[in-house]
Amino acid sequence: MKISLRRMLRLASQGCLLLFLCFGLFVTSSSAPSVLAATRVSVIQSVTQDAIPQLKMSALPTPTTVQEFAKATLNKLAAEAPFTAWKDAGIEYYPLGPGTHSWLVNVMKGEQRIGYMIISATDTGGYMLSEYGAGTYGLPYSLNDLRQFLVQKGLITSSFSGKIKLTALYAPLLPVWKITIDEKTVYINASVPQILPWTLSKAEEVLKEQPPVTDVITNLNPDVLPLSAFNSGGSDDPYEDILWLTAPKLTTVSGDNIALLIRPKDSIAYQAAGRNDLVGAPFMITGYQSWQPSHGQSENNKLTVYAASGPEGKRYLPLTALQNNGTLHKLPDRTTKALGYNR
Repeated sequence: MKISLRRMLRLASQGCLLLFLCFGLFVTSSSAPSVLAATRVSVIQSVTQDAIPQLKMSALPTPTTVQEFAKATLNKLAAEAPFTAWKDAGIEYYPLGPGTHSWLVNVMKGEQRIGYMIISATDTGGYMLSEYGAGTYGLPYSLNDLRQFLVQKGLITSSFSGKIKLTALYAPLLPVWKITIDEKTVYINASVPQILPWTLSKAEEVLKEQPPVTDVITNLNPDVLPLSAFNSGGSDDPYEDILWLTAPKLTTVSGDNIALLIRPKDSIAYQAAGRNDLVGAPFMITGYQSWQPSHGQSENNKLTVYAASGPEGKRYLPLTALQNNGTLHKLPDRTTKALGYNR
């Protein structure tokens, strides 16, 4: 077969062009990941890198009675799900203001936090379990969450060189950050980060309140044991279906009936109308853990209940304290009608 000289030249030029395009595509694909990786690292570093050494909490000596109560409570919880990973875990203590009436107790596996408790002094001279929870993320007083929030809100940058003063505080049912940046002070919800609309005088008023000592675990009644916690897997977003706002409040929710109200895939909404910022509401309750008297205490079988609250139900809060400070609501269904909770 004969091929003309013109056609041979045309085929040769097309081959060169194809080779050039392939080489260019190879160079581009080889260099692109490096460029993208460099960009990705710089974004992550701007949020999570420890470029602000002042943003930290300091552990301080803790009263022996607090340590004894914390260790005893940890050991009890470690016997039941979802706290079984707490067995043989370490403990770190951090004072919470104002006036060091509460302590953040971080439960540690090596360098990783796997849970927390908050222990508060009572006006009767004892100590109470204000709240607790398990997990490696989404827990109160997370410095990583705080740093990311401050960057996202533009309050600091990764190259910030000003003055920062950070104080961890605790109000009943609400962990709080007080942060002063270049003489500007803001208060931030330390559970689900958001700026609280508080003035200095408002903060002082809220933070001076003492947590109620009703239906909570204390060091003065050690003969109680936790049962396995229940999590319904229901919605943990109070804004997913806001029809709960039209539902009447649930009255007298206790260990006797909470299992009927929170069944698999069910949840209860919590709010404190007109004062949601004081308790970090609204949020959903998607489970609970009951504490019962140990053997030999059968004459008092009343259950003490902590409600699994907030995102993924990670914060266990005293159910009675929640009802004393706000209201519980559930979308009308057969369960609420049977219990007489509908209008």
